[in-house]
Amino acid sequence: MATVTMNPLPAHYSAGNLAGFRTTYLNTDTSTISQLFLSVTTTGSDPAGVYYASARINGVTVSGACSQSTPFACSFRNIKPGYLVVVDLAFTPSGATTTATGTWSSNGAPTSDGGTSHGDTWDAGTATSTLRADPDYAGGFEVAANGEVANLQLVSASNLQATRLGKLPAGVPATVHDGPDATGVCTPTTTISCTGFVGEWSEVSVGDGQTFPSVFTVIITFYKGTPKAFVHSYVDTSVVPNVQAEELVTACPKTDPASGAPCFTWDSKTKQATIYTFHNGSYKG
Repeated sequence: MATVTMNPLPAHYSAGNLAGFRTTYLNTDTSTISQLFLSVTTTGSDPAGVYYASARINGVTVSGACSQSTPFACSFRNIKPGYLVVVDLAFTPSGATTTATGTWSSNGAPTSDGGTSHGDTWDAGTATSTLRADPDYAGGFEVAANGEVANLQLVSASNLQATRLGKLPAGVPATVHDGPDATGVCTPTTTISCTGFVGEWSEVSVGDGQTFPSVFTVIITFYKGTPKAFVHSYVDTSVVPNVQAEELVTACPKTDPASGAPCFTWDSKTKQATIYTFHNGSYKG
């Protein structure tokens, strides 16, 4: 017996970015699967584009388990009861809609006994990711380290700010959304003032919401005004149950700005704030 899933990662990609998907296999049986296979077919992928697959068992990366082409194929050995296999996939989309359909199987001939013996197949289903053309949004799956994701970078009276993510870690989904319908939470405290903002919220999502060991950057270009500080609104996943949290992001040290993260620098000529941070959330300055 097993539980399998297939989901887009993220749900939408913007022009120039990769479509991503995640499929999982959880062994809920009482016996070890000696050999486990995954086959994933795709639609809407560019044959001349990028193909990427990465696998983890119980959070530990498994090198060489998956092909780097379509149809994607992966194989694993000795999947014990309770083991979780996670496979992330990404490819260059060829149009406005992409899909990934996954099938997990164990060694032997398929049977119809409800998945209680070896020789079974498990249909992970089909997930769909779509192109999102909203100029306030950008997103996709980042294969290489130090990648960037940027929405419309031209600021004006009708587009008060532009947001770009930089120095992204490898193998993660990343999205950014700003503009009047972007959201965040600001609760006044003795250190946080929720008045005097010059910009809008920039919603940032990188990975699964975890805190990364090294910083990535959130670069916000303003049409007018100078932010004095930023409020960072986020879900604190370090406690159970998770809680809504907020922090004040202030100026970085002049030398080695990243060492002061979370913090920000300001360039008055370009009207750009560069926030150095370790995790997701919404930012407003």
